[in-house]
Order: sequence, then C-alpha cells, then structure tokens
Amino acid sequence: MQPIKLVALDLDGTLSLDNHQVSPATRQALNELHKDGVEVVIATGRRYRSARYVIENLGIDSYCVCNGGALVKDHEQKTLSSTPFANDEYQQIVECARICGVVLSGQRDSHHLGGADFVIDDGVAWNSMNHGYFNDNAEFSARADLLKTPDEYLLFGAYDTEQKLLQFTQMIQQQCEHINTVMVSLTDKDYFYCEVALSIVDKWHGLSHLLNHFELTHQNICAVGDEMNDLAMVQQAAHGIAMANGHADLQAIANFVCGHNDADGLLDAVRYIRDHNEKYAS
Repeated sequence: MQPIKLVALDLDGTLSLDNHQVSPATRQALNELHKDGVEVVIATGRRYRSARYVIENLGIDSYCVCNGGALVKDHEQKTLSSTPFANDEYQQIVECARICGVVLSGQRDSHHLGGADFVIDDGVAWNSMNHGYFNDNAEFSARADLLKTPDEYLLFGAYDTEQKLLQFTQMIQQQCEHINTVMVSLTDKDYFYCEVALSIVDKWHGLSHLLNHFELTHQNICAVGDEMNDLAMVQQAAHGIAMANGHADLQAIANFVCGHNDADGLLDAVRYIRDHNEKYAS
C-alpha cells in the first residue's frame, strides 16, 4: 500500500453546508491535512463559479474538478482540462431538444472563454422554470439560439415536465452515441431536471487528469462523496469513502462509511487518511 497524497471531496452533502459554508472543525482539519502534504481537491457537479464559494470558505486554494468532471481547474483558477461536446454531438443534442420542445441550458468554461457561465436556448419557448433560472442567475447567464451560436459546452441541463423530458431522453438514447442522460424530480415542484453529458465524463474522468498532473496513481487517492454521481471516483480510488447521509448503493461499494455531513462526518475521513499514512508513510 502507498500513502494517500490526494483527497477528492464532493461538495453538496459532503463538504458544504447551507450557504456554501464549511464547519469550523472540518475546515481546520482539512487545512492541517493540506499543510501536511495531502492535496485537497474539490470534485463537484457544480459550475466552477459556484464551487469557488465553498473553496473560499474552506480557505485552501484547491484544485477543482467541476461540471461533473468535464472541467478541471488548478489552484490559480486556470483550466487544466476541458472536455466539451464535439460539434456533431452538440448539433444532435440541440436538435433533439428542439423537436421535443425542451429548452437546454449549456454550461461553459467562462473563466477561460469569457462571457456567461451558461447560455439558455431561446430558439424554444421558455417555461416558468427557465425564466426563474435565468433571472436568478442574471449576472452569469445569457440567452441565445444554440443552433446558430455553437460554443464549447461541457454539459446541458433542462427543466421541464416528466413527459417531455422522457421523450427527450429516449430520443437522445436512440440517436446520440456516447451521451448519458440523468433525470431527477425537483422537490415541491411539478418539474423535473435532466442533465446531458458525454458518457466518458464523470468525476473520476476529471480526477484522472490530476493524477497525471501530480504523477500519482489511484493508490494515492481517497475520494469522498454521498450520491451516485460520486460512484465512479469512490469506486476507482483505492480509498473510497461514503458519507453516513449518502446513498445506500454508494455506501455498499465504499471502503469506509464516515459520519454525517451536518455532524462533521469528514473528520472521520481525515482520521482514516492520517491513520493510513502513519502506517504506510513513504
């Protein structure tokens, strides 16, 4: 066994609390771990700008795997890796959405490319969720005809009824190779959310770029998460940890289950890393 040299942390349900906060005890423990030579990396489905709120509260200039693994940023906020849709994939996805009357929101690397964090397709009539999402993020969003203004999009998201999104996802599965879709219901709303990504893109895909960057192997990695979008990194890292508040299927494949997110559960993960490194110090 080799020492753990990098810990990858999911945000929502794992590291972050309400309003992007990090508990004082967890912040102190992770800062001390970082000072002792363990790289603390954020691995999230969030856009980079949103992830930065937690990184700033954590107090570590962390590397960040964001947009579900499609984008990797270094500690100086520079892009290390980006995995956008190819032009033909982009065209197919937007055309399928148009046929189904679904409004897509395309996420992009605004820190590198300039402009908006995401662009909402205005070639289709918007529903109330589209208007609310755009207005709530007016400073970081734009609207454009996605068929006429292609860009380097990393992910697509859509808010709509279950029926329309099911029609859209079925069409994607039939017509678009190498594309994955995930659909979830929105609590207390009549709408569902659908995310469209390249099938190769997950958090482990993003972390793999950091393994090359730091010249590490999976043996040096500890990954901590709570939901099924963390499955790939928890499964592929030599040390996969699930939160006590996490999905049962994730806990089932993890090497270790730590405490609850809102009770400083990550302190258990820090102790796990320290105990392992004391035993297998290089």
